[in-house]
Amino acid sequence: MVVNAKCNLCKEPTKYVAGFFDGPRGRHGCLFDCKNEQCEVYQVKRFTESEAVKERIKIQNLNSQKGMYAGYIAALRKDAKITMMKMSQIAGCSPAEYSSYEHEKKEFDPEIYRKCEKYLKEKEG
Repeated sequence: MVVNAKCNLCKEPTKYVAGFFDGPRGRHGCLFDCKNEQCEVYQVKRFTESEAVKERIKIQNLNSQKGMYAGYIAALRKDAKITMMKMSQIAGCSPAEYSSYEHEKKEFDPEIYRKCEKYLKEKEG
């Protein structure tokens, strides 16, 4: 939010609302973005995004070396109309942890992956 505070008074013509936030004690507002490549806020955001993409690719590679594919599990889960909350209970982990696995923020625990895959394949067939 602190980085985005610089955008509040900025008169950049390419500035647009990219999202909204609700904060503590009733604070709320808009998150801005722009297309000005010289803007330091723009540069920081793009650098951060590229680092996140690199980390996600690294996690995908680690998972695939073990024959685990988060996208496959996510697709099976959605086809079976099972919520992430329910899937986390089946897997025996917290909803936040399960979400991290499925969104490739964290390397899949092989035991959790196998539980999910087994349940979803049984549900499918």
